[in-house]
Amino acid sequence: MTNSYLVRYHEFYYQRIEKLKEQVKELRRDLSDEEFKRHEVVKFAYRIRQADQEIIPRDPDRPEYRLAGELKKYRRYKQGLQRYRLFFCFSNQPKTILYLYLNDEKHLRKACSKTDPYEEFKKFVIKGYFSHDPHDSKLQKWVQEYHP
Repeated sequence: MTNSYLVRYHEFYYQRIEKLKEQVKELRRDLSDEEFKRHEVVKFAYRIRQADQEIIPRDPDRPEYRLAGELKKYRRYKQGLQRYRLFFCFSNQPKTILYLYLNDEKHLRKACSKTDPYEEFKKFVIKGYFSHDPHDSKLQKWVQEYHP
């Protein structure tokens, strides 16, 4: 990476990414090269990797990432992800990005739906499962744990 942000993964996000990696490995085993390259899951996994390793770390505070209301301390990435959303928080002191939540196929974006990813993420925030405070002890735990 060419940025100065330390990138870390909340356990929830990390498990979702691991599941996605497993799906890609299975597809690699089962499909021809052409089928593999065209498969939607493979393309999605590539877009997520590109977003969390390259695009977001360039400038995690871009205006189009900002949320409003109860979630204004958090950010989300949606470019090229269709009905999926990647939620994160960041700090400039220390320079850290923490990826928190990536919705799954059961929680696709649909306004006013109880399973909308914004509603799901908000539930986690209200329950205190996610924090935006870089000094929060739970957040510090996740920052200290390295998830490549």
